[in-house]
Amino acid sequence: MRSIRSFLNLDTPDLAKIWHLHHRAYGSKSDCTVVAWDHAVLAKPFFRNEQLLMAEDTSEGIVGFAHWGKNPEAQCVGKDVGILHRLCVRPGEDEDAIASDLIEASVQAMKLEGHERCVGIGAFDDSIYYIGVAEGDGFLGVHSSDARLLRWMQAGGFRPEQATECWELALSNFKPPMDRTQISVHRNSIVSRILGDGHGGWWQSVVFGHCDLSTYQLVSKTKPMVELRLTIWTPEVFVPGVESWIARLSLSAVGSDLANDDPRIEQWIYLISECLRLLQTERKQMVQVVIDPKIPQHVQILQRLGFKTKHHGMVMSRELSLFEDQ
Repeated sequence: MRSIRSFLNLDTPDLAKIWHLHHRAYGSKSDCTVVAWDHAVLAKPFFRNEQLLMAEDTSEGIVGFAHWGKNPEAQCVGKDVGILHRLCVRPGEDEDAIASDLIEASVQAMKLEGHERCVGIGAFDDSIYYIGVAEGDGFLGVHSSDARLLRWMQAGGFRPEQATECWELALSNFKPPMDRTQISVHRNSIVSRILGDGHGGWWQSVVFGHCDLSTYQLVSKTKPMVELRLTIWTPEVFVPGVESWIARLSLSAVGSDLANDDPRIEQWIYLISECLRLLQTERKQMVQVVIDPKIPQHVQILQRLGFKTKHHGMVMSRELSLFEDQ
């Protein structure tokens, strides 16, 4: 017999085990160790036990989990939209039934909190969990290689909403692009690091609490003012199981309305280049960024810098109001 219940403090080893089994089933090396769970997920001040649902079998123990909630500071999906942060089930003949039970239990809980819409897995730039742990930092949605998860989401009424791509750059191979335009930007700009990590406010500090945050700014010499800002995060080395050698960044501040020949494109390329050079001196090995491939400006910038696609994914959504309560 199987039941769904809320997370208990003694469940952490089972969470790590189920994560490992789920990801290994599609060839992923992603792991979320007990220590990583404690620091990167359970320690968040906004974490609630009742939002982490455990599927428990009377004879086998924990066989899966679903983590749901919302981002009260969401900029894109909406502050009142529910989020299915994660869904993992150990492989087995009854995996589809377990996943279905977890999805429906999460959906019913979201309905009770007044949500009429849900996105998952994660919420792209509005994701608040599994940063530095999951592939694509939890921004990727359903990984293209995870056929089981895609099948469960589709069976649960979720439909594709936003394609995602994770791009990666090996810093050992990085050389700043230098042409006449970049030389001109170099002569007319100053890139500096902003001391302290509070630029993004309290919410950013708690979401990235287990990461080292660095914010850089580009200032124009001709008109002394901040033109651009870029935040880079790296999981702290004291958390075993997280990829502390990989730095991450977001291109969400790069407007999708910029023309291909807009001077700010070259400014962004220069700012990111300078940040990458600094990361080389800090002996970081990789840099990753998750983007919407339908925004050509983001693709253009990453290609100029030498990034290559690493993972593909899909954020999916479900209109909860279209389904009858069970």
